[in-house]
Amino acid sequence: MHDSDTEQEQSLLAAAALGSLDPTDLAALEQVLTRSSTARSELDQLREVVALLPYAAPPVTPPAHVRASLMERIAADQAARQPLQSAPLPRRASRSMSVWLLSLTVIIVLLGWFTFTLQQQVIATNETNRRLLVAIEQLQASVTASEERQAQLTTQLASYEQQLARLNEQVAQERLLVSFVSAPGVATRELRPTRSDLAARGEMYMYPGETQAVVIFSGLPALEPDRVYRFWLSDGVQRIAAGSFQVDATGLATLVITAPREVNAFTEVMVTVEPVTNPTPDAVEVILTGTL
Repeated sequence: MHDSDTEQEQSLLAAAALGSLDPTDLAALEQVLTRSSTARSELDQLREVVALLPYAAPPVTPPAHVRASLMERIAADQAARQPLQSAPLPRRASRSMSVWLLSLTVIIVLLGWFTFTLQQQVIATNETNRRLLVAIEQLQASVTASEERQAQLTTQLASYEQQLARLNEQVAQERLLVSFVSAPGVATRELRPTRSDLAARGEMYMYPGETQAVVIFSGLPALEPDRVYRFWLSDGVQRIAAGSFQVDATGLATLVITAPREVNAFTEVMVTVEPVTNPTPDAVEVILTGTL
């Protein structure tokens, strides 16, 4: 079979698959199908492809301006081809046109399918990226919350440690008080108010020859934040500050003093009220005194 005959059969088969044969071509096709089982198989395959073309790509509604532009181009093409329609094309040219149209249609459908598939992949990738970003943001927020919680716990722990240190110090002081007050051989001295309108007193516990002593105060009024109670030791020549204190809401206070030498070497003790900083003589008031 010559190449021209083969080309003519392919044109007939393509035109038959598209349903564009005239009666003469249809008779020629029947002769080809009668003598060639291969031609029948090719025709069946072409018809299957043509049947699948409507389902190869999803329907898409074009925008209004695109549809209008397309219709204008179709009208212009029809007007340009109107003079040519009066003269019928040769059969071979008609069949070649059918084959060309079929090939072009297949290419367009495949391109549409490929574009649609690519768009779906892009959409899926964007969705995956969005979910990853959301997960990362949630993780970062969780880490930030954990760090803030850890900082809060650290601050709270430091506060508890400070409270524990103060409690330990208070326990140690209370033990010292108990040892001074309850131990045998302790000497007691009383501090009395210098004013008749002040119902306050102090009890001093000491050991002869020791430099430490404990004083328990009661009935003292609470002071302003810028003023303080100060305890003094005097040997008749000089007066030595031995500590300062504040009282609680009930007027009670306890002071552990450490003298520069044995406490019983001093002859007098006293308590003053004075400014916390830079006290002047006229701003200092003696409110309790006692003799050793």
